[in-house]
Amino acid sequence: MSSPVFEAAIPLSERPSSQTRIAVPRTVASELVRTLTDAGVRHAFGLIGGAVAPIAHALNESAIELVHFRHESGAAFAAIEAWFASGRPVVVFTTAGPGLANVVAGMAAARWEGAKVVLISPATAPANRGRRAFQETHGFDVRGLAPGESLFDYSALVDDPAALAAVAPALARGLARPGPFLAHVQISIAAQTAPAPSMLRAVRHDTGPLGCAPAMLDRVVDQLAGRSFVLWVGAGAARCPEQVRRFAEATRAPVMSTPRGKGIFPEGHPLYLGVTGLGGHAAVDEYLAAHRPDCIVVLGSRLGEMTSFWDRRMLPRERLIHVDVDETAFGGAYPDVATTALVSDAGELLDGLLERARGRLVSRAPAPSASPFGAAPAPRSGGPVRARVLMASLQRVLDARGEVPVLAEAGNSFAWTTHSLRFSRPVHRASTGFGSMGHATCGVVGAAIAAGGKAIAVVGDGAMLMNSEVSTAVEHRVPAVWIVLNDSQYGMIEQGMRSVGLAPFATRIPRADFASIARAVGARGLRVRSELELDAALAEAMDAAGPFVVDVDLAGDEDAPTRKRNSSLIDQGIAQRTGDES
Repeated sequence: MSSPVFEAAIPLSERPSSQTRIAVPRTVASELVRTLTDAGVRHAFGLIGGAVAPIAHALNESAIELVHFRHESGAAFAAIEAWFASGRPVVVFTTAGPGLANVVAGMAAARWEGAKVVLISPATAPANRGRRAFQETHGFDVRGLAPGESLFDYSALVDDPAALAAVAPALARGLARPGPFLAHVQISIAAQTAPAPSMLRAVRHDTGPLGCAPAMLDRVVDQLAGRSFVLWVGAGAARCPEQVRRFAEATRAPVMSTPRGKGIFPEGHPLYLGVTGLGGHAAVDEYLAAHRPDCIVVLGSRLGEMTSFWDRRMLPRERLIHVDVDETAFGGAYPDVATTALVSDAGELLDGLLERARGRLVSRAPAPSASPFGAAPAPRSGGPVRARVLMASLQRVLDARGEVPVLAEAGNSFAWTTHSLRFSRPVHRASTGFGSMGHATCGVVGAAIAAGGKAIAVVGDGAMLMNSEVSTAVEHRVPAVWIVLNDSQYGMIEQGMRSVGLAPFATRIPRADFASIARAVGARGLRVRSELELDAALAEAMDAAGPFVVDVDLAGDEDAPTRKRNSSLIDQGIAQRTGDES
């Protein structure tokens, strides 16, 4: 159906008439869609093909907004970001064979990122399996690309309408539970008549808050009372920023964030230490070296490589207090460190601690002495544009117009935005797990659709050439903005090879004119050649009603803040310590 967010921009003559709609009988596909609608799904992203047509038709005739993408991986990346922008689960649909194969990277990213996504795809009819049917497909799983034994939390192959009676409640349970959920439903009989309504009784699964028993809260209070402690805030606390701020201010605990935790605690707050991990701040390392706390309270993070680099200098003197809704989050990064593991919603736990402590919790850790964010150099009249100056210009636009979702692509875009931009809300997104190039380039379309307005992707030229859904944004009038760091090279690879003493090779790219490419597919595009043009160009992009590409001639000789990543590669034996790591 047409988007309720952007329908005002669609001429009445182009909107589908209700008189032309085809009545949908009660099919397996329509009943599955009804289950997903009841579970809160409002968007379905994918590509239509012959085998998936009955499923796509049922989606299109429902209350779910169907958005047709240009590539299945783009649809999956957009679904991930729509989930993070809205908190609602999203459907991805593909056809059989290559359609399903094309979505693998996006599904692996969804698993790593912790999204709620349901993949629906067709299966070859049982009678035709093994007969070399066109795009023959049945059964599907990928192992080894994501944590856990299987890519999916739940998967089902539906060859009989009666099987829907088990699938519907399983999906309802998974989508209602706290934390991520990734499912795949493969259907060979989508157009067949669904079971009687009595077999598909309405299933509602309400879950209460995950909290800790009073005795456990008292134990944590005792572990923190009279000690110095710091908060380490991850993406798992994104739904409770007020509780995080309230707890930090009440206990005077300094706060550091993971790259995905940016903005959960305001980054301009006097208690803010900075960001850890890739693109992080030296101020955090310096603080921990000078004032190593007794305890660190970890909120919603697995402390993986891009967050901690497993650096033991990040550890407290006594113990970690680790809070997460997923019990598998504990002990992976630092298995030998004393840890109090709490399976709980972070906000519920923080409020519970304050209530039980009754003023006894005041961290003895000193407050940060200064902001971790340094000043950007003054703009110069000539080109090309330095990344630090670009980030400062983007910051001014966000400060003046209000924060919107900002997605950072894998590579130097991730490092620059994490290091340079300040947020007061959790609107910054970066993939710290799977890190597929093209994730943000495509994901920004889903973020803008789900947020109902502007969303920005900061991307490299390599990612923009690899994967793009600008045409999708044009078709659906999505006001996404792409800021392309165009330095005619794979910048992180170039910089990384130099840092470990290798002579870079195969890292250069012929210059692409992304502004012209954008205009060619119906979007607006503008090329920025000097730093003095930045503010006006970004303001124009933010004022535009539809998709806009800002193609920035970037200085390729300015190293991004990725030193810790290169050091981690050396420590793992992937690279040798033969060059300058500065």
